[in-house]
Amino acid sequence: MGYRKIFLIGIILFTISSNTVPSWPHPHVFVDSTVTIVFDEKGIAGFEIRWAFDEMFSSMIILDFDTNGNSRFESSEVENVKSDAFSNLRKFDYFTHIKINGTPFKVKYVTDFSAKIIDGTLVYRFFIPCHIQAAEIFREVAVSIYDHTFYSSVFLAENPVTYRNRKFYDIEYRIEKNTDEAYYYGQVYPDTITLRFKRKNG
Repeated sequence: MGYRKIFLIGIILFTISSNTVPSWPHPHVFVDSTVTIVFDEKGIAGFEIRWAFDEMFSSMIILDFDTNGNSRFESSEVENVKSDAFSNLRKFDYFTHIKINGTPFKVKYVTDFSAKIIDGTLVYRFFIPCHIQAAEIFREVAVSIYDHTFYSSVFLAENPVTYRNRKFYDIEYRIEKNTDEAYYYGQVYPDTITLRFKRKNG
């Protein structure tokens, strides 16, 4: 994808132009992410995250876990993917960093994990419960998805934000680089989705 190539070229140019070469490892896994914001009758119920992985990582996981070679994960294989290639991410908040009106929300667990093979691409889906009650005035929630170790490089996919059950709420959002949460020696700025929502009048 174009933005990924531009990003990597930027890292290379920074390294070449520096007086000293930093000893950072480059990312080994590339992820395109989307976020579905799920509402209920009280407000936000949580966030459904979808990750689509790069060709190399997809091939590795498919080779290791599609044990019958039928190009789909059976329920038992999904459980193996979850236990061996996903659950460890709880140590890293599942790469999902949330703030509610500026206050950090700790991602302690996720639900509804699934792993699928779609045209040779490994796709994870999971749900992060995060209950935020709506009010008559706007409340704000910010979501950034990144791996602070930079072993995995997470990009927002095209059209990265969708909604479910939104009809009772006024919603607006923006996406911008978050310079307050720079990571990996201060050289990488995550994309942050900032959502404002409130109950519709009447």
